[in-house]
Amino acid sequence: MDLNPPELVENKVIVEIDTQPIKRRRKKKSMVWDHFTTETTTSGTTKAFCNHCNKSYAYMSGGKASGTSHLKRHIELGICDKCPKTNLLVPNNKKQRRDQDGCSREMAKMIIMHDYPLHMVEHPGFASFVKALRPQYSISSFDAVRGDCVEMFLSEKQKLSEFIGEIPGGVNLTVDLWLSTRSVGYAFVTGHFVDRDWKLTRRLLNVSVVACPDSDSALNQPVAGCLSEWKLEGKVSSLTVSQSSVSKACVDNLRGFLSFRNQHVLNGQLLMGECYARVLSSMAQEALNADEEIREAVKKVRDSVKCVTTNEACGDKFEEVKRLFQPSSSAPYRDLLIDSQGRWDTSYEMLLAGYEHRQLFSCLETCCPGYKISISPEEWRKIESLCLCLKVLYEAGEVLTRPNHLKTANCFYKEMTKLQLELSHHTAVGEEGLGNLVNSLREKFDLYWRGCYLVAAVAAVMDPRYKMQHVKETFTESYGEEDAEEWIKTVGDAVHDLYHSYSDHNLIDSYVDDGFTETEVVVVAQEPHFHQDNGKEQLGGETSPQSEQTTESCCQHETQPKVEKQNVSEEYQDHTSFMDDVLLEEGSTLVTVGDSFSDFEITDIPEMKPELDQYLDDGLVSKSEEDFDVLGWWRVNSTNYPTLSKMAADLLSVPFSTVSAESVFDTEVKQMDSYRTSLPRGTLEALLCTKDWLKNQTL
Repeated sequence: MDLNPPELVENKVIVEIDTQPIKRRRKKKSMVWDHFTTETTTSGTTKAFCNHCNKSYAYMSGGKASGTSHLKRHIELGICDKCPKTNLLVPNNKKQRRDQDGCSREMAKMIIMHDYPLHMVEHPGFASFVKALRPQYSISSFDAVRGDCVEMFLSEKQKLSEFIGEIPGGVNLTVDLWLSTRSVGYAFVTGHFVDRDWKLTRRLLNVSVVACPDSDSALNQPVAGCLSEWKLEGKVSSLTVSQSSVSKACVDNLRGFLSFRNQHVLNGQLLMGECYARVLSSMAQEALNADEEIREAVKKVRDSVKCVTTNEACGDKFEEVKRLFQPSSSAPYRDLLIDSQGRWDTSYEMLLAGYEHRQLFSCLETCCPGYKISISPEEWRKIESLCLCLKVLYEAGEVLTRPNHLKTANCFYKEMTKLQLELSHHTAVGEEGLGNLVNSLREKFDLYWRGCYLVAAVAAVMDPRYKMQHVKETFTESYGEEDAEEWIKTVGDAVHDLYHSYSDHNLIDSYVDDGFTETEVVVVAQEPHFHQDNGKEQLGGETSPQSEQTTESCCQHETQPKVEKQNVSEEYQDHTSFMDDVLLEEGSTLVTVGDSFSDFEITDIPEMKPELDQYLDDGLVSKSEEDFDVLGWWRVNSTNYPTLSKMAADLLSVPFSTVSAESVFDTEVKQMDSYRTSLPRGTLEALLCTKDWLKNQTL
């Protein structure tokens, strides 16, 4: 029987629960006051002074307002560097280590993403900022932060390697060579491919130091290192090289080297060519420097813009004249901006704005003593014609700078044929004041076009909205019905040859996967699809359109090795060697045809369903440009077209530009800055590659 009244029991419980916090609070407060002393100032306010550093804090005694949290932080967080260590709060060592490691990783990530120098961790200003922000954080040393960056690089590299191992097709490579003041080059090798989700993907794979960038074998080592390091031997579909800083001999040397190391490049189709953006920049520079008269007219416009934008008196007078000439209903004038010598798009925009203001500049000659530049009507006509030429090139390049700048190869075919037709139109009508400039630009682009049209056109056939129809229409419009037939047949034969190469290769793989041995897969030669006749390249028995131009200059790859067979009669063995590649174009871009499994028959294998014929005969897909995803279509239809889908993955991911979106209009070769050249090769590659992977949210 409980003799205590309920009220007392209840009160007792309350006392037991409430006394402990009071005791703990008192203990903590007593430890705080071991380090602080309160004093009343002359104004009547109370402050707490640190006994060690004499720093003062506001303090109100009595009631809730007398909290000491801000005083404890002064001790615990190390704000007072003279205060001895206390056990006011027992630190959690594991948590502190996790926090320290987490902060170190974030610092490494910050340095990589924003190109901050590694030495910033040693800068006194940065150290003071971090100390004030988080006093208990121990800033990493230079070597430690470099190690964190390399560790992040290796971790992301492993993920990317596994990521590439799951892609449905091959990898296309681009090589861009940067120069430096130290007379060494830096080769940026980038992979372009369709990922496991059928999205077009671009990743920087390697940054290699090139000791002699002017040598004929300058790019061999960077490409060889990339193939070996990423296990890409036999998996490279194409290679595109920016020729702005490398010689033709270097490209030719690399061509032979790659063919030897990667003998089944696109199952016999090897694309090596000049960067599309570099071609446009080269054409624009040629237009801006066509002759002395054009250069002088451009200089006068540039000097006029400088005078108006930098001379205050001249600028005020110019604005006054502009208000008189600007009707309220018309569109506003473009802004006048001085162009950048390293970007040709800024020169185009400057000339375009200057031409719009031509009347104002003429008035300025008579009403502004500080303006002493006279631009004649004839010179303005030259500027107008020049702007028309540059407009065509600018619109072609602008496509590469849009937010979603990664474009499938079928889009390049459309843009290239559009540019070709516009240049032909300007050549036909003739641009007043430019003489042979437009014709020269058209010839220059035609040279590039002849080198890469075949791969671009075959990729366009992989667009189910157009198939062969778009190819027929563009060639007919460009060359007329009679001449277009030859070009169209060249594309059609190339599509079929590629398809047979892929289907034969897939059949052999499937039979081996199903348990057949190589001795049970008998390979015999069939009549080759491609052959040579009197030194002229022929495709399917017909002379290719460009063969007569390239007969003397084109070279042949080394023949590929014979297919090894066992228990095969000598009669068959006489026909098992691969035929030499046939080069369709010798220029800056090379397309080789042949050396594929399509040159052989596989006996005792059931006839495959004509997948390509079914695809070409089926109706066109009705989709608009905005909402159609060509890779998404192939992903959905990969079951219906298993061979063609692999072919589409390789072809649609072929890159025609080696530069990033922000460098499309550059006129100068990229230069590596002095800070980066001072870094060890491995550190430099880690910083640049990891930045690219983080920027693209790799994995």
